[in-house]
Amino acid sequence: MQKHIAELKSPMYASFSLTFALMGDAFLYSFLPVNAPSIDVPIIWIGTILSINRFTRILLNPLILRVFSRLGFRLPMIFAAIAAVFATAGYGSGFGITILLLLRILWGISYSVLRVGAITYAMDYPQKGLALGLSQSIVESGPLLALLIGPLLFDVISPKLLFLVIALLSTPGIYFAVKLKERDRAPGRRFNFKVSFPSIFNRLAFLGAFAVEGMLVVLIGAMLMDARPDWSAVEITAAAAGFLSFRRICSLFISPFAGWAADRYGLPNIYSGSILLICSGLLLATNGWVITGLVVVFTFYNVNASLAAGAASAGKADVTHAVSDNATFRDAGSAFGALTGGFLLANDHLHILYAAIVLLLIFFTWKYHRQSNAFPA
Repeated sequence: MQKHIAELKSPMYASFSLTFALMGDAFLYSFLPVNAPSIDVPIIWIGTILSINRFTRILLNPLILRVFSRLGFRLPMIFAAIAAVFATAGYGSGFGITILLLLRILWGISYSVLRVGAITYAMDYPQKGLALGLSQSIVESGPLLALLIGPLLFDVISPKLLFLVIALLSTPGIYFAVKLKERDRAPGRRFNFKVSFPSIFNRLAFLGAFAVEGMLVVLIGAMLMDARPDWSAVEITAAAAGFLSFRRICSLFISPFAGWAADRYGLPNIYSGSILLICSGLLLATNGWVITGLVVVFTFYNVNASLAAGAASAGKADVTHAVSDNATFRDAGSAFGALTGGFLLANDHLHILYAAIVLLLIFFTWKYHRQSNAFPA
């Protein structure tokens, strides 16, 4: 028992470092669309500021692998935790769009390092499903804390001081990064930006992120307006925020159970089942049962997201490279999905588009499940 607890320390330290780094980003998503003028941000720049970190992650994941192979894991994660605190403190500075964009790029780099590091440390634990589930649960706690205390602080202090306070609350992430033990380095690999054709699993990950993390998150408000035309704008906004919070709460409590179930019943079985349940939720949400559908999607997408790294790295010799590749395709899916969702805000035929996406998801799930049964980990 003591041995297992000792082996869990590094995965937990890495996860805590990541969750504290996420606090500023989580609050920025709820703060900026409504309060951009208070930090001198023109409304036209909001989408770019909120999405540029995702495109940064897509481009720099290969470089991060190179950094890990050269410097190990502990030192980059310490610097990434420091950078996240610095970026958060600068969000409310009012120094202009250029500085804010640079801070978002810096935060995107920091997040990439901490995310790949946290997942890789979790994958070192013998019971990978349990470690990944606990890690995901911990990672969601920081953003939830920021979403709870941020609005309360905003009532009494200025935006500049608000983000400075959130940055100070994020500093324990540096402590947990310092507490990490170094893990064995992966063999150095030649650096390049060559993108190979994605595996079946990464195609599935891209499409899932495109449909849920990208399009659906952007379209929640529009879908609720169609379903509840009698609700006011304030009620729609509150409901959309409530579903986003529900998504994180589900991740906090369901991820450990998902990890346990994956260890007991097989990760490919639980992962594939979660995709099929997500598909059912998407069909419900886009065909008149919006609230029920959103509850189903966000409940089971958290199961899916918490197990993605384990499924992506199953049978792979280089776990870090597999995790990074999967993270890149998920980032790309969510980034391009968000852009697509923005163009479809006034579209009346979402059910047709989502029906096509669901068919593709089911097809890729079938191929992935057959493949995983043919080549068990």
